[in-house]
Amino acid sequence: MSHDEHDKDPVILTSGRRMGKGLIIVIATLAVGAGIIVPFFDQMYSTPPPVTQIRTERPPPETPPEAGTTTIAILQGAATQGSPDYDPDEATVPLGNRIVWDNQDTVPHTATSGADGSDPAMGDLFDTNIIMGGEQSEPIETEGMAEGAVIEYFCTLHPYMTSVLTIIAAEEGAAAGPTINILQGSSAQGSDDYDPDLLTANVGDEVSVVNQDTVPHTVTSGTGPTDANRGTAFDTNIINGGESATISLAEVDAGEYGYFCIVHPYMTGTITVE
Repeated sequence: MSHDEHDKDPVILTSGRRMGKGLIIVIATLAVGAGIIVPFFDQMYSTPPPVTQIRTERPPPETPPEAGTTTIAILQGAATQGSPDYDPDEATVPLGNRIVWDNQDTVPHTATSGADGSDPAMGDLFDTNIIMGGEQSEPIETEGMAEGAVIEYFCTLHPYMTSVLTIIAAEEGAAAGPTINILQGSSAQGSDDYDPDLLTANVGDEVSVVNQDTVPHTVTSGTGPTDANRGTAFDTNIINGGESATISLAEVDAGEYGYFCIVHPYMTGTITVE
């Protein structure tokens, strides 16, 4: 490389005039943007752009099983022949318990006593009727069934779904006498409340009272809170949701006794003592 090449002037890539034009363009752009943003700044600040939130749904709280109730599941996919259907497939049910079938499938099913659709005694002992997917059957009472009885049942919609249940001795401590159930939702005025609404019992019986609701109730003899003799024949006191109590008729004379709920006086029923 020669000495002359080292002495050449550096190349100027821009000029002062061009740089000035560039600065004017930048300043003009900023001025226009400010003119648009400033008048609407308060509105933009008070209404920020939407933000996507990820929500995690909490599973619904589990409903505890009612006292004295045996639950049998109808499994997901049970409608497909050969798949597991009722669980347990061979259930044991204490005498006096109620049975509820929980349809965990997405299609309707039934639980109907009998070997199959050609059984002449089909449905004589029990029949849940249609249970829609995700729902439960109405409770089936077992009080009229014999201890030791082995009962076949099936689904009338899918007759290849079959199962069996065996009635065993009543659970220890279970009440042998009649039962009054305080129904779910009975605290809402006008709803069904006591079941049965008219109960017949004998002198000396112990009546079991099962609160199937989620709020407290009572079974208190009398016509209402203003009855001066309320609670003199019998009174369960407060029964919390999901709990039970007993009424002794050992010292109650024969006759008809009205009763009500201290907490919800519009809930009324009658016990006839013979």
